[in-house]
Parts: sequence; C-alpha cells; structure tokens
Amino acid sequence: MFRINLYLKFIYFIIGIVFFKNKKEVDFSINKHLKKISNKKKIVLTSQGRIGLLLVLQYLKKKYPKKNEIIFTSYNLPEIVNIAKNLGFKINFNDIKYETGFVSMNEIKKKINKKTNAIILTNMFNHYQNSLELKKIASKNKISLIEDNAIYFDNFSVIKSKKKYAGSLGDFSLFSFNVMKNISALYGGAVAFNNLDFFKFYNNEKSKLKKFPILILLNQIKVFLILKIMSIKTLYRLFFFKIIKISHNLQINFLLKIFYPSLKFKEINFPSYYFTKISDFSKKLIYLQLNDLKSREKNFILRKEKNIYYYNQFLKLKKNNYINLIKIVNFDYQNFIDFPILVKEREKLNKFLLKKGIEIRFIYYKNCEKIFSKKTNSCTNSRKYENEIVCLPNHKQITKNYIDKIIKNIKIFYELN
Repeated sequence: MFRINLYLKFIYFIIGIVFFKNKKEVDFSINKHLKKISNKKKIVLTSQGRIGLLLVLQYLKKKYPKKNEIIFTSYNLPEIVNIAKNLGFKINFNDIKYETGFVSMNEIKKKINKKTNAIILTNMFNHYQNSLELKKIASKNKISLIEDNAIYFDNFSVIKSKKKYAGSLGDFSLFSFNVMKNISALYGGAVAFNNLDFFKFYNNEKSKLKKFPILILLNQIKVFLILKIMSIKTLYRLFFFKIIKISHNLQINFLLKIFYPSLKFKEINFPSYYFTKISDFSKKLIYLQLNDLKSREKNFILRKEKNIYYYNQFLKLKKNNYINLIKIVNFDYQNFIDFPILVKEREKLNKFLLKKGIEIRFIYYKNCEKIFSKKTNSCTNSRKYENEIVCLPNHKQITKNYIDKIIKNIKIFYELN
C-alpha cells in the first residue's frame, strides 16, 4: 500500500483551476483560520514555508545587527538551516534527547548569550509543555522564538478546557502548505505574528517580490498528478511499487530523489524563485481546504487513532535493543502524519519489508551539524536519529490489519537477525 497520502483532494484541485471567488474574500478567510490556530493578530502568506523564515530572519538581522547567532536543533531540515547560514548567522546546534526527540533545556540555556538573536522551535516530536518551557526561556532572555509548524498543523493540547494549537507559542510562527502537507497548496506558506514593526518590514519587502514562476508551479502540478495516479491501488501494486523497490535495492539515485526530495539538497545561495509571491492558485487551494472542517477533523481523528494503535501494538512486543519508541505524551499534540520509530540495521529492515510488499518512509530529517559545522560529534542523538528513524504509513487507507502486518514483519526481521 502506498505510504504517501495526498491530502489535497482532486476535486479541490479542479475547483481551484476554475474558481473565481473574490480575492479579498479568499485572503480574509485564510487569515481568519490561521489567526485562530496561531493566536496571532497578523498573517502574511508566502510562496513557501521556508520563505517565511527567510523574511523573519532578514527582519531580525536588520533589527538587531549585533545579534548574529541562531539556535537550531541539529536534527532538522537542511534547507531551513541553509537560510540562516546564507544570511550570515552563526548557527549554534542543539542536540535532542534520544527518548523524546526534543531538545535539552539545560543545553539550550548554555547556548544563549548576548549575541543570540533567535531560537528555532521545530515542532517534530515535542508536546505542548516542551514548547511552553522553551517559550519561557526565550521570553526571559528577550530572544525571539520562531516556531516552525510545518508538520504539526491542526495539532493541539487542551489547557483549562481550551484548545492550544501548535504554532500558537512562537513570536513568529511558520506554516507550510507544500504538496506533502495535510493542508496542501502545491507551494505555499504563512507567517503568523503580532509584531507591527515586522509587518512594516514585510510590506516593504513584498513590493520587491516577483510573480511565482509558472514553470515551477506546473512542475509541481505534474508531481501532484503523478503521485495521485500512484495512489491508485491497482496501478501501485502492479507498477509503481516495483519501481520503488528496484530504486532502493539498486540505489538508483535519480529515482530516490523523486521519492525523497531532501536528497537533492545542496549548500547553495538563495534561488531566484525564493523571492516571489504566493500564487493565486495556491491561495485558492488553501482556502478550500481550511474551510473543509469536516475533512480536516476526520483526517485528524483517523491519524490519531492509528498512532495510538501503532504505539500500543509496539508496546506489546518483547522489549529488545533493536526497536525504540519515541515517547508520546499527548496524541492530540503529537499527531504524526507518519508514525516514527527508531530501529537498528535500518537499511536491511527496509529491504526486508520491500520484499514483503511494504513501503515505509526510509529517509526523514538530517543531522545538520554534520552538514553545516566543523563539529561533527557533539550532537550524538541527532546522528542516531538520522541513521535509525523510519516512519510507518498512517493515513485513511491504512487499516489496522495492515498495521498488524507491518509490525509482524518488523518483529520477524529482528527475530531472524
């Protein structure tokens, strides 16, 4: 079964092409939804999620020219770290805890100094109290907290009978609506904030932005349509799964880069398409999905139920040194799009599962210290996560029987080895 779920419905893709609703109404509706989730007064839409970070860091660099250091979790998306590097910031990498996947607060405190400009909070494995504690540290030291909420959209924690959403704690909160996200606009992102000075800065920068390149958008549409075709069960089983299996077994890089775009990463300067506006087509897709509350809630509940099922079934396995669960405190806040586990002999496990007709997400984030720093050994847990994490499929087509099949075969693999 295809591990990927494209949350963008094909009908919305078609409606987006012929949809002529008033642009101001579309903008107003998107802003209303994102303000509620982020608990912020201002929203700006960007051509990609990472462009939001680019704008925020440009502003902070101009606002605080003597503060040239940024604190990042080392286990991260290299493209995000590359933005800070290209702007000339010194990057201080922080390791994660192996049991939770979140940062050590004591280590964060040690990294803060008078030159620290901002802390990047990447919502990935953390729960609300983790984020709140980091927010308090940033506020106490008068440092901006930038919350990257690319993969935690709609996740929440109930505090005093009220929903507190991921993305509501940062001074600047970033959202991504790329093709693989649960709100998918092919390309697109947003920044939520209260800082009026940043809003003035953004309006000045906005005037310099060009129209989003039609060729890049058309290429992403092609990717979307190919993935939609791949998700048809019969075609996937008869044709596409065989290509995926061969590409892994023979290490065919150009095919693997299609399935895992992060493999394309190179340390380069900003491409020209970074300095562009979000397309009207992407706005319409965001509008349609944000207003489809029924589908959003249904997808959220289905993922949550399957995350709980995965977690409980793995807990039933005899404890061993080959499989480790990342600690989950709150299945509403830590509602993963794919279910993550840590395993030994990852490459062999992946090939074994492919033989059994099971596709998993084999590549996730990277240990960015290894890429961007002369130090390569201080973030040991980030290195372990890069080498050990696999993500198991979790979407509406994944049944509990299929989850049982995945777990059974993982168990068999380690019993044989």
